[in-house]
Amino acid sequence: WLKLGSSFRAVWRRGGSPVAAAEAAGLGARGSIMQVWCSLALALLLFATQAVQGVQGNVFWDCVSRIRSAFGLQAPPAPTPPPTMAPVPMPVTNVHKGKAPSPSPDFIVLPGTPSGNEVIEEKEVLKVAPWEPPDEATGCTKRFQAPLEAPMHATDFNGMRLPDVCLMDSQGPHHVFAIGDWGGVLHGANIQPADHRSIMFTAHHRPFVIGADNVAQQNVAQAMRERAPTSNPDYVLNVGDNFYWGGVEKTCGTTPMSELSFEAEHQFNTIFNSMYPGDVPWVSALGNHDYGGWRFDNAWDQQIAYTWKNPRWVMPASYYKQTVSYPDQEFSLDIFVLDSNYPDALEPHKLQGHNMCSHDHNPVGATCASAGGPASIEDCPGWFKRRWEVQQQWLMEKLEESDADWQVVSTHFPCGTDAGWYKKLHANLGLDLLVTGHRHDQELWEPDRLGGLTCFVTGGGGGITSEASPNPMQKNEWYGEAQYGFYDLTITKEKIFIESINYDGKVLVAATVYPKAFGADPEPTSVNASELVPAPANASQPKAASTNTSDLVPGPAEASHPLPAPVHPSKPKPTSDDFSQATR
Repeated sequence: WLKLGSSFRAVWRRGGSPVAAAEAAGLGARGSIMQVWCSLALALLLFATQAVQGVQGNVFWDCVSRIRSAFGLQAPPAPTPPPTMAPVPMPVTNVHKGKAPSPSPDFIVLPGTPSGNEVIEEKEVLKVAPWEPPDEATGCTKRFQAPLEAPMHATDFNGMRLPDVCLMDSQGPHHVFAIGDWGGVLHGANIQPADHRSIMFTAHHRPFVIGADNVAQQNVAQAMRERAPTSNPDYVLNVGDNFYWGGVEKTCGTTPMSELSFEAEHQFNTIFNSMYPGDVPWVSALGNHDYGGWRFDNAWDQQIAYTWKNPRWVMPASYYKQTVSYPDQEFSLDIFVLDSNYPDALEPHKLQGHNMCSHDHNPVGATCASAGGPASIEDCPGWFKRRWEVQQQWLMEKLEESDADWQVVSTHFPCGTDAGWYKKLHANLGLDLLVTGHRHDQELWEPDRLGGLTCFVTGGGGGITSEASPNPMQKNEWYGEAQYGFYDLTITKEKIFIESINYDGKVLVAATVYPKAFGADPEPTSVNASELVPAPANASQPKAASTNTSDLVPGPAEASHPLPAPVHPSKPKPTSDDFSQATR
């Protein structure tokens, strides 16, 4: 590319053609127009990222894909992964131009920060295991299992119930990790968080903390790997914003659901598989940045399609149900994954910098109709609102039907969004736990803030810089107990023990949740509230506050579909017959 760019400049000054530039670079005429335009796109991209860091998405790959299509050229095969290697120490020079910066108003170096960054080599992508029908004796599969074939459209399986998973012959205790907002931005061979604290974002502008901000995703991933041998998690609850800035950098509906685009495979390999090796399944939700952040037409459908390419990735639809049973311990858990991104689907003329339906940032004629998504920019707000109304009704019906010991919602938008509705789900329909993200920090809420419902925000996965400074000496603007980290849940029939794990592996706070009986009074909940960091009295509200209007104005589903009165005085206890029923 550099050789072509240099030759192009020289020939251009002499009034030559792009073909002549390509021939001067020794590339010949074949495909030269495409190569020239790609070189120009790369140059513009490099200039833009140097001038304004934090701009939306990896537009280069989208450009390359579109140019290939225009010239009828095949996409190159995915790069062959290198053999497994130990982490390679990389100097800081790629990020900080030669040396680690000294403390200044723009940079803070945490004590004990290593002199180099560690880059995890890309691992071989797991092969898809053969599909297994549910076991006749238990009605369950032994692992998380998608339907045999991918759907025609990304939304075809919305609201589906995946085959129940039975984790047999396991004595426990059983652990589940939870993480969100984790997928960083590729800068050459390095993965760095999207820079949300740059001068572009005046409300979040703060000094860059070396040792935390520059390797945020790596730190959290390392803490997960170090804790995994002890906890041995059964699966991970992933609450979305999986790739910054704009999800999979390709246009929705341009790749069949049975296939995976080059861009999607590249991003999954480098940002997911290489960073989180192993075989633990990720039960995943979509975040607003997976649609594109300030647009809706990036390839969110390819994230759903990846379910049929890698058995670790569980996202058969944008909302769905998964039951996990532990027959040896005689308890079960219903997980309801929701797409709660409608608060960021505003009218096209509003809030251009944080609106999936933005008039300024969506291309003219943007549509995801062929993927089952919004038909146009004008349809975008209504599409997200209609789907949220459908999901609200769906969840209320499924909670009423549930006979599992635990009911858990996993979704993107944070604690406090639709607060009134979730309070009712807890009080009337037995919702036990709400797992969320979107705010870029770690917040374990006291249950009395949501009428007895325990909720936590795990938006500090490291894909984007945190809400406030991760410097532990500057906690005055923190809304929770940490800025980067994840959660470790220990689940038994009697209780769920929640631990907040900092990016350095330390346990910061913990809470215990007890089952909420269907229609009964709330059970006592124990939380070590003395360790929780309260929100500052004079601080501005976090970004979810603007959407937390359900206490004042009923949400769309609450208005048209009031919650039913409890049918049973208490939630029925599962019997041995419950574990032998066929999958519903």
